[in-house]
Amino acid sequence: MSGVRRAIVIGLSMLGVGVSATRDFEDGEPPPSWKAGTATVVITPERPLTLLGYTDRKGPFEGVADDLSARALALEDAQGRRAVLVAADLVAFQSAIVTDAVTRRIAERTGLGRERLIFNASHTHTGPVVSLDPNLKLNVAHPDMTPEQAEATIAYTRRLQDQLVDLVERALASLRPAKLSWAAGRTKVPTSRRLPKSGGVVMVPNPAASVDDAVPVLRVDSPEGKPLAVAFGCSCHAVAAGTRNVISADYPGYARRVVEERHPGATALFLAGCGGDANPEPRGTIEAARSHGEALGGEVCRVLDGPLAPVVGPLQVAYAQIDLPLQHLSREQIEGYRDRPNFQAWQARHMLAVLDAGERLPTRYTAPVAVWRLGESLTLAALPGEPVAEYATLLRQALGPDGLWISGYNNDCFGYLPTAKVVAEGGHEAIGVTLWAWSRNLGAMVGFFEPRVQDVVVEAVRRLADETRAGVK
Repeated sequence: MSGVRRAIVIGLSMLGVGVSATRDFEDGEPPPSWKAGTATVVITPERPLTLLGYTDRKGPFEGVADDLSARALALEDAQGRRAVLVAADLVAFQSAIVTDAVTRRIAERTGLGRERLIFNASHTHTGPVVSLDPNLKLNVAHPDMTPEQAEATIAYTRRLQDQLVDLVERALASLRPAKLSWAAGRTKVPTSRRLPKSGGVVMVPNPAASVDDAVPVLRVDSPEGKPLAVAFGCSCHAVAAGTRNVISADYPGYARRVVEERHPGATALFLAGCGGDANPEPRGTIEAARSHGEALGGEVCRVLDGPLAPVVGPLQVAYAQIDLPLQHLSREQIEGYRDRPNFQAWQARHMLAVLDAGERLPTRYTAPVAVWRLGESLTLAALPGEPVAEYATLLRQALGPDGLWISGYNNDCFGYLPTAKVVAEGGHEAIGVTLWAWSRNLGAMVGFFEPRVQDVVVEAVRRLADETRAGVK
């Protein structure tokens, strides 16, 4: 009907926070206010390499259960402001090894600044070590890694850098008119793995503890309504496949497959969330990874088939490097950690090794934080490291829950990002910065975070969100 004004009110109550959005339009759908482009590349190693994630796997991987990939989604608003999201089947992105060099090259080729690039790792534990260190020999990977394997890892890492630069360029080159919308569902994939015991917190399933069970979903359509891309998130370790010495994208890969099979022609991107303290249960086999992935993919498709809130520009981004404070500990205090459960004792041994080598322990770790605001409908908070589930709660309290997507494992991963509660309780997720154990080229970056790291992170996200909000108004 000509001249009829309609309104769509969409309640995103799946988050349990009464999220809602309204859009008004006349005479049918408005013209698209966005452009979007996608690109995909297979990043499975061409030769067997050492995998990262478990210490009891021996030698290079023995087979490929399913391929690893990197996917890019480029966005451009009506004012020509651009940003690109990259999601990859890797254990982590480290700034000193990958993202610093890649973002520098992308800026030179496209003019796109680092604040307009987010690199999210799925944190699959059946992915390769990524390193440029010829002397790589790590307890966190394999102590028996040979020089030949280290060189092969370097070659893979350099090729990966080239692939990521090309991926972003191809996504930008494919920009075309698009419409954006989003909603959120829930998932049962994550189970807390922190169980308090008399001797401290141990890593076993704890279904009674809270997790972030939100499944945010961004749908990108052509002007005709055909899905071009679907980005979705889940806050859970990608460890369903267990310790098998094979390449796999784990449950995120199977979830993407479900989405793409039900929506042919769409590119699915998985963004890891605040799952530093959550595992899928049961786990330990490729079949478990497939089962969890199909459950998650089914929920994403259910959300896609329901009401979604329109996302109307502009695109505003904010980025900062923040100093995360590390504890000042004496040698005697560090030695006291050697009897702690889980990996705190492992971390203490590395800290003592740094002191024995005549080096100083760091007092802070500088990490990137980004916030992207897509109009008034959606805000993406991109945290570094492996944030625990409580960060999702803290940021929803600080920013308000409406239209908020909280992601972890972005741009730089140094280890776990604990809250004050986790620091006080101890346990595996309290081990802090572990980069010394990743690559000696990075120096003595190892230490336990101070409890106030929580306040530093929350305040940084709040400040960046305020910057983007001011740009939208």
